[in-house]
This record gives sequence, structure tokens and C-alpha cells, in this order.
Amino acid sequence: MTNEQVVEQLTSVAKQREDVRVLILNGSLVNPNVSTDRFQDVDVTCFVEDVDTFIEDRSWMMPLGEVLIMQTPDEVPGKGNYDRFAFLVQFAAGHRVDLTVRPLRDVQATIQADSLSLVLIDKDGIAGRPVPSDDTYRIKPPSRFDYEQCWNEFWWVSLYVVKGIKRGQLLYAYDHVTIMRAMLRQMLSWEVGFETGFTVNAGKAGDALAPYMDAAEWDDYLHTFPTIETTSIEAAHTALVEQFERTSRRVAERAGYSFRAEEARRIRDAFSTLWGSND
Repeated sequence: MTNEQVVEQLTSVAKQREDVRVLILNGSLVNPNVSTDRFQDVDVTCFVEDVDTFIEDRSWMMPLGEVLIMQTPDEVPGKGNYDRFAFLVQFAAGHRVDLTVRPLRDVQATIQADSLSLVLIDKDGIAGRPVPSDDTYRIKPPSRFDYEQCWNEFWWVSLYVVKGIKRGQLLYAYDHVTIMRAMLRQMLSWEVGFETGFTVNAGKAGDALAPYMDAAEWDDYLHTFPTIETTSIEAAHTALVEQFERTSRRVAERAGYSFRAEEARRIRDAFSTLWGSND
């Protein structure tokens, strides 16, 4: 079943069910800046008068085929009166549907929070005609607090990596290298944001940053992905520190924030102390 067929089937079911008042298509299928392919999920939001009743009646899945595996991340045993409930469904034929159920009162707030919204059904004429765009997914300028939190988390976790390597706990070190990289990706995203006037989307994993970055900087970023081996993790740690320091300096300058060079130097000195320790 193609995504177009899945959308048609969901629309048909929603039209037949009296409890579904509004149906909205979300996600990459309505993103004008994304090329379509067969791996895209179908993201939809159903607005109903009674969320709990819809949760109990899961017959909407049956016309879509055999369920291979499903997650319901909002489900709490014994709970009722849900304000939202998501069904993440992978079907055996290969297509996937992420369907979120929300109360009817949340229509306008949900559309405002997610600019990738295309109204498929509006039985009561309350949803309007939003034009899908990726506005709410674009990189946002960092507040001073955002910048300082990213800075602090990077340097805090960087010490754990050295400790993990010294103890021979490579999985522990690797996990914290991953956190360091997430902070670097955030800093790189802000830099791209300043370069593009905050008009682009970084993508879920930062893949969309590459076209807007210097090729050498992107290559440096790719070299921060280590294997589970001491020398590789040490090299990744060094690469992360060097790229984060220079990127965070540029972002601070563009944002008009102070760059804490002395703090970075002191933490680098702490690395040397830890590397030289025999404890």
C-alpha cells in the first residue's frame, strides 16, 4: 500500500466515523522542502470529542493491513481521560502510520504548534485552511540561557569521557561522547541559523546541515563518530573539543554573548591532569 493509498484509506475511515471531526496530515508528506520517497511515514492527527472512546475502538487499523509491531508511548496502565494518545504502527506490508488522537478543543493550538499541517477533513469548519510549511521546525536563535546550557553540558560531560577511558569503561566513554556530539550539533545548528537568517531546518539528526556548512567543518564533524576502541574514542574526544570550542566562539560572537575562553582553558587543563593520573 502506497502512502497515497494509506491517506485515502484513513480519510475514508474518518469520514465514516462520527466521532472523528477533524483529520490533519502532518510531517514530511506535507513538507514542501522534502523530496518524497517510499520510506516516509504517514503522520496524521485525529481530533475527536472523546479521546478515550477512540482509543478503545481501534478498528481504524484493520483496513490498512496486518500490524507488524505497534507502540503506544502515551499509554499508562489503568489511566483514563487522556488529553492525547499516539499510535505508532508499522504494518507488515512496509508502510507505517503515526496517528495521534487529540480532543476537539485542541485543533487551533495544535495547528499553531505544528506548521506542517494539512487539513484533510473538517466536519465542523473550525480548522481553517493552513498552508503547510516547515516554519516551526526551523532552527531558532539561541537565548543566552540556551547557549550557556549547551556550553555547560558539553564541557561537563567531556570530563566523563576521559574518566571512562582511564577506567577502561569504553561503553561509558562512548555514551558520553554521544552527548558531547549532540551539544556540538546544536552549536553547529545555531551557526547555520545565523548564516541563513534562521530560515532552514536542521533535520532530525542534523543531516540537513551539510549543504550550509563549510565542507571541511562538515568533514571534521563526521570524524567525531568513533568506534568502540580506546584510540578512536580519544581521537573523537579531541576532535569534539576542538570543533566545539571554535564553533561556540563564533556563535557567541554572532549572538552577542561573552565567550568563556578561560573556563574552556581550565577544563582543557583538567583533561591533562586526568590523562596523567594513574588512579
